[in-house]
Amino acid sequence: MNAVLPKMIQSTMWMSTLLIVAVIAAIASAYDPMDFAKGNEIELQLRNKRFSNVVADVKMTEVEQNVDKRLIRPIICPPRETSNIELCCGNKVYRGTFPYNAQCCGNNYIDTNKKLCCDGVVYPIKSNSNCCGKKTYNSNSQICCGKTIFKQSSNRNLQCCKSKSYDPTKSICCNGTVTHVNGRLLSCCGHTGYEISKYSCLGNGTLVLKPKNTVTEVCNGVLIDYTTNMCCDGVSQARPDDLTICCGTGTFNSSNQVCCNGTVHNYTGNVMICCQKSLIDSNKHACCNGKIIPRPINSVGDINYCSPPGGVGSGPGHIFESFSPYFTCCGDNLLTNYTTQLCCVNKLYNLDPNSLYDSYCCGDKIYSLNTNSKKQQICCEDKLYTFEKNSKNQGSCCGSAFYNQYKQSCCNNTIIKGSNINCCGNRGYNLDTEVCCAGKIFKHDKVPANRCCNPPSSIIIY
Repeated sequence: MNAVLPKMIQSTMWMSTLLIVAVIAAIASAYDPMDFAKGNEIELQLRNKRFSNVVADVKMTEVEQNVDKRLIRPIICPPRETSNIELCCGNKVYRGTFPYNAQCCGNNYIDTNKKLCCDGVVYPIKSNSNCCGKKTYNSNSQICCGKTIFKQSSNRNLQCCKSKSYDPTKSICCNGTVTHVNGRLLSCCGHTGYEISKYSCLGNGTLVLKPKNTVTEVCNGVLIDYTTNMCCDGVSQARPDDLTICCGTGTFNSSNQVCCNGTVHNYTGNVMICCQKSLIDSNKHACCNGKIIPRPINSVGDINYCSPPGGVGSGPGHIFESFSPYFTCCGDNLLTNYTTQLCCVNKLYNLDPNSLYDSYCCGDKIYSLNTNSKKQQICCEDKLYTFEKNSKNQGSCCGSAFYNQYKQSCCNNTIIKGSNINCCGNRGYNLDTEVCCAGKIFKHDKVPANRCCNPPSSIIIY
């Protein structure tokens, strides 16, 4: 017996060796390393033979692991992408042939023609079936409010009030609270519903009963008679006639007075306009940024004003501003000549006669695009830079910063050393030895990568 046992062990070892050799030969015959030159097609066919609807985390045998070290290729699988070979869902990769409508549902995948995904839970599709949180409901006979399912009324009239259901013909939803009110023309007063023909809301959530046969309005929490009073910035004022209107907290007669930002002035002519609280003669002065500026001596026509339709005395009794093509305000200064002046963010500049037509604004500064000068200027997001342009210095912007294209590269508004760099987020990387996945860089061999997997910062190699 002791003599037979070593022979049996020896025979078993020989059989194991033959099996390993047979597996290696089978894999080697199915794949030729020279086929790398033919691109991805042969590799994908090989993987399709070896994997069919197998989850990515299935462990390979020791022999397969040893053989596949020669065929390692970094694979980056974009989240929720389908193909006839791979599907990446959550943190799992599925391989095989998938339906055209295959989509991820959590870490699993479904055929959307047959299944419904409700917050990561899979259900078979039924008639009028929809998701309500992690559950399904029949939209023909039920209603989903928030994540709660309610039975729909026979006339399908129910609506949602946050996580509750209600009948809008009998109730009203006010800030998530349902109030049962009988009547028409309903409105909300805080969290309470009311009928506007009978009650008034004082603005603090308080309801008061309206007097009969009276037109009322709420003025700073007080109910007033609209026919005899008016509300001027929260202050109740008498309404003697239709020409009396509000000016701040007071009133004025719009037939012969003007209101300038709460200050009442007597109107003396059709060229009078408001400048803040002051009334000025527009033939003599201009109003720029609230500052009264004398007009040029030989100026003609309106600077920047016009009266409302119908003239002063009709409508609200205010005078409105508009801008003329000849004069306009630049901050608190008056721009009078568009040929020799330039306004940059409310700063007025008188242009150099030699650069009238190549001067531009950079924020509140002025600069020239004169290409004949050795000293060049460039504007990067309202920041002005001056540099000497030559064959070794080609100025460009990287966000709000300046950089030299011949010596530097710009990656996501970050300057890095070296020209013509491939960017991965705000860093550079080498296409031959690295792969970029969602802004992160991973090393790989000389075989190019082609897919990313979720989470996108991970890379799967098999």
